[in-house]
Amino acid sequence: MLVSVIITNYNYGRFVGQAIDSVLAQTHPEVECIVVDDGSTDDSRSVIEARPGVVAIFKENAGQAQALKKGLEAARGDLVISLDADDYLFENACARVAEVWRPGVSCIHYRLSLNGDPARTWPSEPFLNEGHAEFLAANGYYPSPPMSGNAFDRKYIRELLARAEHLDGDGVDAYLLYSAPFFGRVAHVDEALGVYRTHGGNVSMTSGKKTVRNFGDHAYYQFWAQQNAQRFAQEKGVPYPRRNHLVGAYPSLWMLVAKDGGYDRLQLPDQSRLVTTMAAIKGFAFQPGIENLRRLKNILLLLLLLPAPLILRRRLESRLLG
Repeated sequence: MLVSVIITNYNYGRFVGQAIDSVLAQTHPEVECIVVDDGSTDDSRSVIEARPGVVAIFKENAGQAQALKKGLEAARGDLVISLDADDYLFENACARVAEVWRPGVSCIHYRLSLNGDPARTWPSEPFLNEGHAEFLAANGYYPSPPMSGNAFDRKYIRELLARAEHLDGDGVDAYLLYSAPFFGRVAHVDEALGVYRTHGGNVSMTSGKKTVRNFGDHAYYQFWAQQNAQRFAQEKGVPYPRRNHLVGAYPSLWMLVAKDGGYDRLQLPDQSRLVTTMAAIKGFAFQPGIENLRRLKNILLLLLLLPAPLILRRRLESRLLG
């Protein structure tokens, strides 16, 4: 089985070499490495060109989604791993996902070691053996790794990227993950097969900078990832609640902070503060994987924010930024 690894890169010249080398060192006999540089202005091009054996694509900057689409045009593998340029794979990653893949599987998760620490992996929650759609409907997410911790069926990833609505630039992993249960079975390898690197410039809300823009962008991505999943569930005849508001503890909190902070880069859903606050409180009250003290602190914060004037809300919310 041929596994295509697509590395999407933008100004990560200091990291992309290690990402490429990790793909070229795979023990699986059938691996192709495709590197899409999304208009970098640093030394990325020279780093990429110095490594033979890769399919290198250089394009103008248009965001992660367009870079991945470009890479998929060149991909020939049955399985596709989209590897962020600041992450890297362990040498057995492609072999392990190839062992697990079966016809009808749309996505295979595996854990990522945080900065190479074997004691810290992402996600920290147990993977699900079944019930991904039900968990998603109840919580607005299901336990899964970020982009570099997944292998996708090529037919699925191509169809999703071609048909997903409001897939604007980044946040691609949420779109792919949330719709995967409606296109096939979601499997997993319960071990770390790569490294997720934190370095202060990450886009992820887990390790990236906490700014109004980042909160707003991720609330937008989460909302449309959920909406696309809802649409595909209906297409496939899978019972799924119909909602026109954001679901989930942290995404709802991010939206509140973003709107109070004057966020206007992308069009957030037109839902009231009361609806958003209640969704956040419900999430923090019942969503698995949240420490009890954090649950209580965030619920109390939300209850304080609800009746507060904007100037006080901004003061309270400033503690979440930085």
